Amino acid sequence: MSDRNFELLIGTYTEGQDPERGIFRAAVTPDGTRIELRGVTSVAPNVDPTWLAASPDGRFVLGAQATGGSGTCHAAVVNGGAHVVAADYVSGSVAAHPIAADGTLGERSGFAQHAGSGPYVERQAGPHAHMIAEGPNGRFVHAIDLGTDTVYAYEIDEASGALIEASRSKLRPAFGPRHLAFHPDGELGYVIGELGFEVAICAYEAATGELDPLAYLPIVDDGVLGEDFPSGIRVSNDGRFLHLAVRGPDTLRTYSLGDPRRPELVSVVPTGGRWPRDIVLSPDGTLLFCSNQQSNDVTVFALDPRTGVPSATGAVLAVPAPSCVIVR
Repeated sequence: MSDRNFELLIGTYTEGQDPERGIFRAAVTPDGTRIELRGVTSVAPNVDPTWLAASPDGRFVLGAQATGGSGTCHAAVVNGGAHVVAADYVSGSVAAHPIAADGTLGERSGFAQHAGSGPYVERQAGPHAHMIAEGPNGRFVHAIDLGTDTVYAYEIDEASGALIEASRSKLRPAFGPRHLAFHPDGELGYVIGELGFEVAICAYEAATGELDPLAYLPIVDDGVLGEDFPSGIRVSNDGRFLHLAVRGPDTLRTYSLGDPRRPELVSVVPTGGRWPRDIVLSPDGTLLFCSNQQSNDVTVFALDPRTGVPSATGAVLAVPAPSCVIVR
């Protein structure tokens, strides 16, 4: 357990909220039992800080640049802090921007427009880039596209900063991939399907960036589909547990990874709020934070070091429509 308080940076949806509110700062005790607001960073009116990504040295990226797409919903700082790559959900495109030594964000250097559709007509009429994830070896940047049931692997050209497609990995039709988490062994990736109510357990090919689905893990109880919308997915730092959030039933699902290719369910617990848009683990792996968008709060859970099971600490932070959390 950490011997100092954790700092949280919380991104929110500002629509319908005070336009001066946007990114919240909070402090959490090492045991997760107390959380308190420490400040708010305002954003421009009608700008939703949907996703936050900090550079490896902990600094925020400075400046604003256009991605060339629309509906930006996710971003990641990659290449050791040299670039930030963003996923545009509405346009189904991906953009790369260089980051200068002083933290300034440069003009777009790379752009990739996805194309295609999927069989889920209401949600897959076109491409919808939903997440950016850097691969285990740092060579590839992966764009998870919900609309085309595809995970794209890109390299960033060292000289120009252009995005160069290396491979495409297809998932089951109507799977609707949302987010991706890698096992720390670098050999497996877990893709959560927002539309398919499953997790795709994939072998990862480090040489090409391809993800080969080995199995699909259902994440609904008793095989009954309801208004379930899987969202966040995280693997513990030691690779022993897989944590998922599911909107609708508003639950956290924890799986044992004794055999990383065959996750076994160990617990299903309430998030303590409504519509968990994302989850994140503390750097030391002792706490889990859940962003409950519709109940306007962030809930805190302690993780059992033996079983991985999360238990609510009772600490809750009221924030308007939280979408994501950075813990440092």
